[in-house]
Amino acid sequence: MKVTQFANEMGEVPKAVDFLRSELARKKVSQKNITRMLLAAEDVITKMVQNSTESISISVGGLLGNVEIYVKAKGTPFESSEIEDSLLFPEDDVEAKESNDVIRNMIAKVYENNIVVRNEHGVNKVVIRSVKSHVRHLMLTFFAVAAGLLVGWLMHEFLPPAVAKMISDYVFTPVYVMFMNSLKMVVAPLVFCSIASSIADFGDLKALGKIAGKVVACYLITSLIATAVGYLIYTVFPIGDTSLVAAVTDAGKETVARSAATKVSVRDTLIGIIPNNIISPFQTSNMLQLIFMAVVLGLAGATLVKKIPQIKDGLIILNKLCSKITSALVSLIPFIVFCSMAKIMISLNFKSLGNVITWVPIVYVGEIAMMCIYMLLLVVFGRLNPFKFVAKYYPAMITAFTFASSNASLPSSIKQMEKLGVSKRVYSFSLPLGATINMDGSCITMMISALFMAKIFSVPVTNSVVMSLFASIIMLSVGAPGVPGAALICITLLLPQIGVHAEAVSLIMGLYPIVGMMQVCANVTGDAIVTTIVARHENLLDLEKYNE
Repeated sequence: MKVTQFANEMGEVPKAVDFLRSELARKKVSQKNITRMLLAAEDVITKMVQNSTESISISVGGLLGNVEIYVKAKGTPFESSEIEDSLLFPEDDVEAKESNDVIRNMIAKVYENNIVVRNEHGVNKVVIRSVKSHVRHLMLTFFAVAAGLLVGWLMHEFLPPAVAKMISDYVFTPVYVMFMNSLKMVVAPLVFCSIASSIADFGDLKALGKIAGKVVACYLITSLIATAVGYLIYTVFPIGDTSLVAAVTDAGKETVARSAATKVSVRDTLIGIIPNNIISPFQTSNMLQLIFMAVVLGLAGATLVKKIPQIKDGLIILNKLCSKITSALVSLIPFIVFCSMAKIMISLNFKSLGNVITWVPIVYVGEIAMMCIYMLLLVVFGRLNPFKFVAKYYPAMITAFTFASSNASLPSSIKQMEKLGVSKRVYSFSLPLGATINMDGSCITMMISALFMAKIFSVPVTNSVVMSLFASIIMLSVGAPGVPGAALICITLLLPQIGVHAEAVSLIMGLYPIVGMMQVCANVTGDAIVTTIVARHENLLDLEKYNE
């Protein structure tokens, strides 16, 4: 990293900017980012000259794809807000106020929270992030997955079971639970404010109803396709051995009990959309009820926005606050992924893996096949390049895979939709709804698992059984309970319909967390594909942003 010294004089500012321009170009930073960051760097260096007593050192560096500008010099402390304030006009007339609003918008676009100012032992240090690499976050996440699996396996193999369990229960599990609780805390208001502000800003409510109808129809179609994919994959790979009957244990009793207390029907789902109070949906993160309340508030706001514009402004401010909190939580994902993977490996029953190990790759084949179909749908119905989609959306897919929760993946999915150029008017409604009713990955898992169990217990699979499975799986995918391991509960509900004891779920319980990760990845990808296709047809997709 090349460090260059510049004299503490205003005349040195242009020289410093020219130095940074050449260094950023040498690191192959795009011209757009160079221009944006040089604007910020010029303001920072000017402030440094004003506050410093000695020469200023400037360098350009960074790791894992990030490119950062470092400016350092001795001097009196200052805050980043002082740099912004120095650019504003005195607010003594209306024209100055309007000009300052324009300048503040420009500052927000240029700075984008990428400037860090601190003073240590009388030395001002400023970091200006020029390029925030998504590869860096991806690499950290992959490293966290690998490290978590390795640490968990080593603890499982070489530590006494009681010690390994204690570390899992008192270190990994609390960290993971606290993070998931934090996400649940912010996801509910994020979804609520996002949908409400989007509808209030929509203007054409008739067009909104048209978009909602298309989204729901597409979700039902993809769920039907996913169920068919599960059936076809099992037909090609008919796994299952009657000798596994002896491996059934009473380990599934808890899941069976949970399924017995679970009522899943379209009727109950529709009735449950309307909450009996406005507090409980936020407490339980009931997405359908939150969506309903947000739609009602948004529609009411849309009718009043001309008379009371503060309604829309207030919703937008709340949405930005929730988004800010979410961004901070998302930055912790690699560490949480490490704890999650370690926890899974410590608790995994390796002795029972051999019994049903073939079930995992077959389900994975089905999920991957469905994701390939998604890409085909994107080409045929969206007339879009699927490689561009994957290149921008993969961070959300990785988050979904590691967290195995559609709701927990919502913040990441929303962020990537913005980068794809999808209008907030579409994704603010379709993604939360999809996380609730569109369970394509679960449909595949349920179909393969039911047929797998039928073969183990020598249950003949007739055409009527297959049709019954199709109808039940579609209904379960729409009205599945919003709890962790919901698909496992749904499998327990399916088994008695084909003449298999519900306790048979104990065969696959130990491996379900591994399957659940890919299952949720398919769920989330399906939501995003439908959202992108609908946005394309409604001219709410920025094609230039999608293809850049």
